[in-house]
Amino acid sequence: MTAHEKPTSLALDHRFFDPGGDHVTESNIETTEGTTVDVETHAPHVHKTGHNWVDLIVAFSALFVSVVSLGIGILHGRTMERMAEENARLVAANSWPFMSYGAGTGTTEGVTKVHLQVFNSGVGPAKIESAELKWKGVAYRGVREFVEACCDLDQASDTPVDSSRFANYVLPAGANIRFLEFSKSANPAVFSALQRAILSPDLQLNICYCSIFDECWQDDLTRLSLRPKHVDACTVPSVPFDEGISNEKPAG
Repeated sequence: MTAHEKPTSLALDHRFFDPGGDHVTESNIETTEGTTVDVETHAPHVHKTGHNWVDLIVAFSALFVSVVSLGIGILHGRTMERMAEENARLVAANSWPFMSYGAGTGTTEGVTKVHLQVFNSGVGPAKIESAELKWKGVAYRGVREFVEACCDLDQASDTPVDSSRFANYVLPAGANIRFLEFSKSANPAVFSALQRAILSPDLQLNICYCSIFDECWQDDLTRLSLRPKHVDACTVPSVPFDEGISNEKPAG
């Protein structure tokens, strides 16, 4: 700009039309020299197809896709929950213990004995929490006391009765414990009476045991039932069958 030039001032005259349609926005620019410059600009607008039914179809299609996606998500979540439940049941089944009762007579190396045993015929280890041995409704803490009651063993005699404690033991799958053995040669009369007693309905062997996941069952094993009672937890009976050496407190 030279010293003889005058600055040009601009006067703006704006006229705007609807910016949502296809209208042009005009701006009139007037200079001090009387010259008017027209400037045209296009305002942004929403693109539409121009056909209402097409726009509705597009909108409903988007809504339909959203609803379907939501339904698929919910179904997938439920499917995953069912798979988790099935997996938990499979793990529990693969660790399921099942305690059974066995009794009989056998001869080994010329010695005939009657025996009572428990064994785990399940597929997982059994935590034997408590045991109770009853004869005609009366509980006994030890094998010798039981034989004296059922089979007229002389309390004062020194006749040997082999016994094993199994309460508070973890019994692996497929394992067994013989908790009573009595030799025929020790006392034939007691032996015969014991043979009858081990299969008598007057005998009860109540066992409570749990899996490694603390699922617990209780049953009288002499019933030879395939459906033991499911319990929340095992309790110690008032007279536990433990040979008198258990530290557990009986249930009140």
